[in-house]
Formats: sequence, C-alpha cells, structure tokens
Amino acid sequence: MADEDNLDVSAEDGKKGGKKKLIIILVAVLILLGGGGAAAYLFLFSGDEPLPEESSVDDAAAQAVQTDGPAIYLELDQPFVVDFMVSGRQRYLQLKMTLKSRDQVQIDAVKIHMPLIRNSLVLLFSSQSFDELQTLEGKKALKQAALESVNNILTQETGVGGMQDVLFTNFVMQ
Repeated sequence: MADEDNLDVSAEDGKKGGKKKLIIILVAVLILLGGGGAAAYLFLFSGDEPLPEESSVDDAAAQAVQTDGPAIYLELDQPFVVDFMVSGRQRYLQLKMTLKSRDQVQIDAVKIHMPLIRNSLVLLFSSQSFDELQTLEGKKALKQAALESVNNILTQETGVGGMQDVLFTNFVMQ
C-alpha cells in the first residue's frame, strides 16, 4: 500500500510540473508573437514615406532638380591622374574637379554614387588625346563630356541629372 501512495503523489507532481511547463511555453509564444507583431507594425506603418508601389507620376515632378537658390559645390577630394603614351614618351594628366549644383539632394546622390562616377570619369579622361587636351577647345570639350558623364550616371541611379557645371580646379599636364 505504501508503494501505491507514493505512485499517486508522483503522478500528481508530474501533472503540476507539466502544467507549469505548458504555461511557460504559452507565455513565451505570446511574448514572441506580440513582439513580432509590434515590430511588423512599426516597420510597415510608422514611416511617413509612401511605399514604392504607391508612388505616382506626381512624385517624378516632385523629384525635379532645383534650379534656383545658392550654388552648392562639391570638391572631388582625390585628384584624377591619367597617363598617356605620346611619341614613345610617358605623359601624365592630373586634374582636380569640383561639381556645381543648386540641389542638395543631387549633391548627396553624387556622394553616394562616387565610385561609379569616378570610374566613369577615369575612363573618359584616359580615352582623350593628349595633344587635344593642350588646347582650350579640348579642355572645354572635356569639361562638357565630364558633365554629361556625371549627369548620365545620376539619371541612371536617381532618375534625374542635376549637376550644372564641372569645374577644373587644377589641370596639370606633363
């Protein structure tokens, strides 16, 4: 009989322990679901920006480049260095550039896409003729081509150009 009493007590302890585990598991699941729901709500509904699929043609008009206001200049920190082979001699071009715009959003876009812009400009500069770059017309043509190159990249990446001018702040040929 003593053995039967001990079996009943251990069976009751097992049921109580099982209920505690079940309650703990249910509370943990509810906390996880509540946290996930709160995170989803904050992620989806807290931003003031519309979702990309909600944008319309009016947004394109809002993204138009600002053409009035003070000029904003962005100096490209590292100079461009390009080498040329002219009549069997090694020649170099070193130039520093500054970009001019009136739209801070486009200046920020240039900073974001700087590696792509620098790559395009290096390819442009290295494809030039050393002799042509010694003339004023050649420098002006290079300036225009650099401006078009930067604006093409901005148009590809942001949908709008925005640079008004390219300024050569240092132009050394050896």
